[in-house]
Amino acid sequence: MTAPSAPSSISVCEAWARDGIQGWPETLTTGDKLRVITAAAASGVGEIDAASFVPASVVPQFADAEQVLAGIDESVRIRVLTVNVRGAVRVVEAHRSVRRIDRCGIPFSASEPHNLANLRRAHAAHKEQVAAMVDTLGEADIDPLIGVATAWGCPIQGRVEPDTVFGLVDWAYGRGVRSIMFGDTTGMADPRGVTQLFTAAVAQWPDVDFIAHFHDNRGVGIANTLAAIGAGVRIVDASLGGVGGEPSAVDQGDVGESGNVVTEDLVAALQQMDVPTGIDLAALLHAGRLAEHVLGRPLHSRIQRSGPVRRTEIH
Repeated sequence: MTAPSAPSSISVCEAWARDGIQGWPETLTTGDKLRVITAAAASGVGEIDAASFVPASVVPQFADAEQVLAGIDESVRIRVLTVNVRGAVRVVEAHRSVRRIDRCGIPFSASEPHNLANLRRAHAAHKEQVAAMVDTLGEADIDPLIGVATAWGCPIQGRVEPDTVFGLVDWAYGRGVRSIMFGDTTGMADPRGVTQLFTAAVAQWPDVDFIAHFHDNRGVGIANTLAAIGAGVRIVDASLGGVGGEPSAVDQGDVGESGNVVTEDLVAALQQMDVPTGIDLAALLHAGRLAEHVLGRPLHSRIQRSGPVRRTEIH
C-alpha cells in the first residue's frame, strides 16, 4: 500500500457553534453565536458546523437553530447535525426556507453499548432510522454525513475493532453515503491507530470524503489529526479554544471545556508545515479571542498565549 502524497490543501470545519457549545452550561444568545460564526467564516475556514436540529427540551442551546442559520452569509458552507427522521425533516425545511445546508451529520456509534447510551437504539434499529434520514436528506440535495463515533473505542465497551467500523462504512456506502467521519469520541485514539484505520479506509473507499474528528481529552488531538492527514484525510474538524467534546470538562470542574482539538493551534501547526488551509491565521486568532469574550473565560489555545512561530531566514 503506497503512502498518500502530501496534501495540496486541507479543509478545516469550525465546530465551535455546534459540537463546541452544545454542552456549555449557559445558553448563548443568537447574536453572540453569530458574532463568533461570522468571525470564523471571515478567517476562511472551509465549513461551519452551525447547529443541531434536536428538541429544545433536550438541548436548549439549539432552540434558535433556524435563527442562527438565517444570520449566516449564503457564501459560507454549512453543516448541521440531527439524530432522527423528525429532525431530518426539520433540516430539510430549514434548507428550503431559511438558507442552504450543505451537510447534515448523523451520529452512529461503532460501539453498540455507546449507541444505546447516547441514542437509545441498538445498531439494527438505528440502521432503520438512519436509512430513512439519509433518504430524506438526499432527496433535498443535502449531503448526509455519517459520523462513526467511538471509532477507536469507548469507556463502556473498550476497544472497537476496525472490522466493526468498516462494516458501518460499507453499510453507509451501500446506502449512497459519500461523506463519513471517524470520531474519537472520548479521546482513546493514538496516532498509530489513526494512521492504520484511515489508511485502510481511504484505500478501500477512495471516492468517500473521510473526515477526522478528534477530542483532545488526553492531549493527542492534534497529533491524531496530523496522522489522519498523513493517511489521506483532507477534511478535519476543530473548535475555537478547544471548546466542546465528550466528556464535558465543565463536569470535571474545569474553567472551560478541553475536549476538542483547538482550531487556532491546529491551523498554526499546518501553516508552519506549509500545508494550505485557506485560513488567515490572524483573523482566526481574532475569532478565537471573540469566542473567549462571548464565553467569559480563557479557553485552551496555546497559540493565543504564545503567538505563532515567527519565521526568519537562516543564512
